[in-house]
Amino acid sequence: MSIGRSLVEGIQRVGAAPQYLLVIYFLNVAVALVLGLVLAGALEDSLGSSLAAGNLRDSFDELWFRGFSAGASGLAATFDPAVVGIGAVFSSLDTFLQGGLFHQYAGIVGAGLLYLLAWTFCAGGFIACYRRRAQDGSFFEQGARFFPRFALLAVMAGVLYWLIFHFVAPWAGDRVASLTHETIDERVAFAYTVIQYLLIWCLVWLVSMVFDYSKILVVVQNHRNALTAPLHALDFVRRNLGRTVGLYLATGLVWVVLLLVYWAVAPGAGQSSTAPLLMAFLIGQLYILARIAVRCLFYAGQTALYEAVAISR
Repeated sequence: MSIGRSLVEGIQRVGAAPQYLLVIYFLNVAVALVLGLVLAGALEDSLGSSLAAGNLRDSFDELWFRGFSAGASGLAATFDPAVVGIGAVFSSLDTFLQGGLFHQYAGIVGAGLLYLLAWTFCAGGFIACYRRRAQDGSFFEQGARFFPRFALLAVMAGVLYWLIFHFVAPWAGDRVASLTHETIDERVAFAYTVIQYLLIWCLVWLVSMVFDYSKILVVVQNHRNALTAPLHALDFVRRNLGRTVGLYLATGLVWVVLLLVYWAVAPGAGQSSTAPLLMAFLIGQLYILARIAVRCLFYAGQTALYEAVAISR
């Protein structure tokens, strides 16, 4: 099966079961709502009926924000203008590339781990649903069936991500610093920095892709030993390097296009009336739902490719 055909087949399989996307979406809303209510309480305590509250209805109040940030702690300390629109996406990407995810407020880390746990549970249901030949049992039954093996795979992948960001990323940063410490041309420093980020991204992509195929192998082949699944998945990727990498990049390109569209249409923080605020909220929710769909597209497209290559042999 070609890369294009795998991608189209994946889109068709995701489109055939859109209701399961809502499971993750509403979980996302629930987690965000809890954190949002806590943050809203801190903002209300700071603003009250002050003059700054009136100013914020019309535009951003830099003076109030500086005072608020200076005294904020816990979840409130994470509030800044980057939480609105495309800034939230870029801020998260920057934090991820810097390996600072676990340096965030404990409540956010805990919510993120809870969200990851839910994705781990649902991944079995998604892949079982996206198989060419559906398995017996409901979406949630399939999720529960494969959850123990998927949880072990998630721990293994987490260890590899930790090694990348704890050892490889600092080493790459030190190498860039040593190579550019006597360079006055910013273009050279920028080029080395881009290479550094590409190295980190390639390693992250490789781990993500191998463990995606590990999950697919567990579901499609009912592979019992989760510890050996990544080795079989790595061998599959090696033997089909062009198609597996090409499909991963093609699906990633879908996310890039989605991100660019969101960047073009997402409103900033300058909304002050009800209709624009609702529109900004709706656009943000559509982006989140589309982002979930793209993540499922990775599963669906790679499942289609695996079945076409491995099962046909």
